[in-house]
Amino acid sequence: MPTYAIEKSSDGRILSCASWRSEKIEIPSGFTACSAEEYSAAKAAITSSVRNQALAALVDLRAKAAMATAMGETFGEQTRNYVRAVQAIADGSDVKSIALPAAPASLSD
Repeated sequence: MPTYAIEKSSDGRILSCASWRSEKIEIPSGFTACSAEEYSAAKAAITSSVRNQALAALVDLRAKAAMATAMGETFGEQTRNYVRAVQAIADGSDVKSIALPAAPASLSD
């Protein structure tokens, strides 16, 4: 039966989660044993965090930017502001946002 554990910050935020196939594991320092349900909820919270959404958005933006550049398009002010906002969320300098900003309709916006 697997062993599940989560790591929380001092303010209770979930930092990471881990699982092992063995019950005979010594849980690393900083982690606390938890149930399979708690582990699943923690994993969902981590993967759906706004920072992870921002990282995924940046991957998409990079692909779109490469295509737009190859086609000779330029980026509009709204797009530049959007990219700056998403980068700030992704790199951790913006920790207050709870959602990504709305993306411009077009890269030229």
